[in-house]
Amino acid sequence: MQTHKKGWSLKRPNTCQFELTFRCGLHCKHCYTDCYNRPAYFAKELTTKQIKLILDKIYDSGVIWICFTGGDPFIRKDFLKIYKYAKKKGFLVSIFTSGYSITEEIIRDLKKSPPFVIELTLNSVTKDLYERISQVRGSFRKAMQAIEMIVDAKIPLKIKTQVTNDNLKELNAIKSFAKDKKINFVPDYYLYPRLDGDSAPCALRITPKEIIKLGVKLPLDCLTRFRKKNNHLFRCAVDSGDGFNVDPYGNIFPCLAIREPKFSLFKYSIASAMGKTAFFLRNSLFKDNSKCKICKDKQSCYWCPGKAYLEKGQMGVPIEYYCELTKELTGLVGERINDREEGQLLLASVM
Repeated sequence: MQTHKKGWSLKRPNTCQFELTFRCGLHCKHCYTDCYNRPAYFAKELTTKQIKLILDKIYDSGVIWICFTGGDPFIRKDFLKIYKYAKKKGFLVSIFTSGYSITEEIIRDLKKSPPFVIELTLNSVTKDLYERISQVRGSFRKAMQAIEMIVDAKIPLKIKTQVTNDNLKELNAIKSFAKDKKINFVPDYYLYPRLDGDSAPCALRITPKEIIKLGVKLPLDCLTRFRKKNNHLFRCAVDSGDGFNVDPYGNIFPCLAIREPKFSLFKYSIASAMGKTAFFLRNSLFKDNSKCKICKDKQSCYWCPGKAYLEKGQMGVPIEYYCELTKELTGLVGERINDREEGQLLLASVM
């Protein structure tokens, strides 16, 4: 936290999420990037040399925390070269993975110089269901082997689960699996269309009532997102200057759901690219007839313009699923949040 505060005081970014590739050994039914997990896109991805050049720029911008993600970054044959270069620069490195492409060689090198954490997605602890979701035979065995290797090497590990109507009934079993192995566990309940607009993942959503039964609370950022009664679409920290995203082609873009406008780091400095994306975000406004703009319950909604853009093709329109979820949440609390103090009391009452 002190590192973040120092970055804020110096007005420089602290974090970068770097998508090294969209490639992955799996084709999970819910994955929002799988549309780009195709050979036609692989040749466009950055080379080892280009990635190192961008890492130099990221380092010079003041970033200390970097997350390698994808796709699955371990699928790159040059991953260890990239990882060692990042560690030598002094980055604190997190890695998001499915575990499918983890090898003994990778584990040996990570054990010598561990990442801050590996976050591994595990969507089932039974073979048939896991492979029905991943759509790849033999993938369950590889995932389990990866978990065992990481645990045995004492590398920090977190297990994540994308909760869908396929694996909802197995959620407790996944929690128990993680608990037995003393691994941190984090579920995610929200699904989005793929980056090419394919809405197939949305059909896998669990219902708002099922989300409530799982104990999901009001959004943690709802106390501040809508305190100012203004016309701005983006109320999150995406334009705060604290961090940025880089895609597999070397572009900075506004947010994980909105990939345009994008700015190549071979043409722009990081400061310039971030400034341009911030200008886009801060000048994205609700239209006068937007239902979300005037909604009295928007302060407790999981809706955001990025989700709306992927699902509806427009940033300022409602998504019925989140409208229903918000109705359930506000009904649970019993009243809307009007200010920070009241919000803290309400959150305490449902936690």
